Amino acid sequence: MKLIIDENIVFFLNKIYLDNIDLKDENLIEKKLIKLINKIQKQYNIDLNGYYNVYIYKDKNYGLIIEMEKEKLDYLDYFNNQIELNIEIIEDTFLYKTDNIFTIDKTLLEKLIIYINKDEIYLKIKENINDIELGQIIENSQIIYGNKAKSIKKQSKIIRM
Repeated sequence: MKLIIDENIVFFLNKIYLDNIDLKDENLIEKKLIKLINKIQKQYNIDLNGYYNVYIYKDKNYGLIIEMEKEKLDYLDYFNNQIELNIEIIEDTFLYKTDNIFTIDKTLLEKLIIYINKDEIYLKIKENINDIELGQIIENSQIIYGNKAKSIKKQSKIIRM
């Protein structure tokens, strides 16, 4: 698990977490998220309270990216660990921005679609890959997801290796 806290809170959960979560059961998702949030609050000594819009981006190869955006509501006052979640699940295909595709094994490149956009290279996984191959991609790239990934795919050209 990787965690980024800035304006929003973003969790990167690999596909192992997909086995433990039924994304069709909203009550279960909310319970698991609350449990994860409580764990993070203790581990990082942060206080989270209020109303959050939660976007869960699901990619079958990577896993989940959970983005929590705090709603700025003036009229509601929350107590110290009181949290309310509005959850939206988005089936997604992540892109991986890389500076150098030559750091990636040639046999793995055959399992990827390579996009080029404004002199930047993005990879999209086109078939199932194993954890070692995924690790090689992640090690050499930055994950792009959501609307930004969709926009890049629309504006990019596919190149062949």
